Amino acid sequence: VVERLHEENLPPDIISGGSTGTYDIDHDMGVLTEVQAGTYVFMDVNYKGVSMQRDSSFPFQPSLTVRSTVISTSKPGLAITDAGLKEIDNLNGLTPEILRGAPEGATYQLCGDDMGRIEFANSSDVLQIGDVVELMPPHCYQTVNMYSHYHVVKGDKLVDIWPVDARLTW
Repeated sequence: VVERLHEENLPPDIISGGSTGTYDIDHDMGVLTEVQAGTYVFMDVNYKGVSMQRDSSFPFQPSLTVRSTVISTSKPGLAITDAGLKEIDNLNGLTPEILRGAPEGATYQLCGDDMGRIEFANSSDVLQIGDVVELMPPHCYQTVNMYSHYHVVKGDKLVDIWPVDARLTW
């Protein structure tokens, strides 16, 4: 297409393309002037299995998390939280990854519209009602659309709240 545009005396100023998964090789083509890597700003479970860089499979750190709160601990070996399918998109059946707040080896499953299930690796592990567990969403784009605001944090401190203006037209 770029060659044809040049042939027609319509040289493009910007040649845009690519993706987060190919950002490290897109420049090798020598065609693009801009790379459209979008997911990298958030990262998600979907990209954790993609080898995106020649020397590192997961070069970007996750910045988008969903905070869930434990709402039930009535059955040993697991806890129920308030984050389910309406809070976290599960593209292709992928499940959220626990980043912080749960015992080592615990796993997270979406088990309802507004509930998630944390299963413990060890029978002696527990969480308390009110404990917060941070999750990396399986798919960042659809998860972003589920919220009207980002809560911007640095460490444990809330530093700003940003509205998601485009949500109304998504």
